[in-house]
Order: sequence, then C-alpha cells, then structure tokens
Amino acid sequence: MLIIPKTPKFLGLSVGRLWNGKCSPDSRLLAFVEIQQTDEGILIRSTTPPLPGYKNPEVLPGTRLENIDAFEKICVFFVEESGQYLEVKLGIGGQYLVLGFDKPLEEVANFSDSNFKTSHQVFKDGRTVNDLVIPFELFPTNLRALNAFFTVGNQILAYHPLVGPEPNLHQPESFPFAKLEE
Repeated sequence: MLIIPKTPKFLGLSVGRLWNGKCSPDSRLLAFVEIQQTDEGILIRSTTPPLPGYKNPEVLPGTRLENIDAFEKICVFFVEESGQYLEVKLGIGGQYLVLGFDKPLEEVANFSDSNFKTSHQVFKDGRTVNDLVIPFELFPTNLRALNAFFTVGNQILAYHPLVGPEPNLHQPESFPFAKLEE
C-alpha cells in the first residue's frame, strides 16, 4: 500500500517503464513524482529529464492549459473509495490541468475557476521540476488508489502498469492501493 505522508516526508514514484510494464527503449525517459501532505493541501512534484526538442506551449508556466494533451506531461490519478477520481496533469513547461471524474472518462469537474499554487524550475542540465498543490477540499476524501504516468513523444510510461492491449490511463480499478497518512 502506498502512503502519502505529511511533510517533510514524501511518497516517491519512479515513472520509467512503458504503460504495459515493459522496459522503455529509451532509458533516459525516467521521471519522478513526489507527493506529500502539506498545511495547504496535497503537493505534487514532478521531475522530468532533459528533453531536447520537446514541444512547449506558448503560455506562461503556472497557466491552466486545456489542450495540455498535445504536449509532454506527467499525469497523476487519485482515486476515491466511491470510484470517483481526480486527474492532475503537469506539463513539462509548467502548465497544468486538473479534472474530476465520476467514473472512467466521465468528466464532472474541470476546476476552471480554481487557482492552484504552482511553481516551475528548469535546471542547467535541462531537468524540469513542477509543483502543484491541490487544496484538501478538492482532494478525494477517502483515497483508495493512485498511479502516475509520463507521456513523452509517442511513449506512455507508468509507475504501475496498465492492463489491456492498448494504453488507457483511465483504469482506476487497476491502480495500486493508497491512503493518506493519518
């Protein structure tokens, strides 16, 4: 069982295998996701490797981006006991999109009127680090499972593999169990 601890500790997830659990043909594509409880909510931090030539949207970091799926990103899913779930997308360029679902692919909330606390850093070696805080009132109250993905180019990498012949990230029933530290 994965446990999201309280700060200063964090849950660390390596995202570097293909969505089906096989090894990626490009070993440089290893991302990390760190998750922790803070006083403000749930902090999600993504660290991605240098990606020469990646597509970067022409909007500022910290901007909500509707078409984020056209760009490289980290996706983190948080599933509630009821089956509802939150999908958090953190673009390599610091943009984000947060969506709520009642069941797989049935979007019920887009949080377009919410302002999330974000930060974006690019290091000299090309690594990017993006933070986003989900306030507790928007986070699943009875967390049951979670998973993380890194979509880059035509590859989808996963923390925990998916089932099926094609990649479908919206499989909350197949995600590893998780809970918040009490």
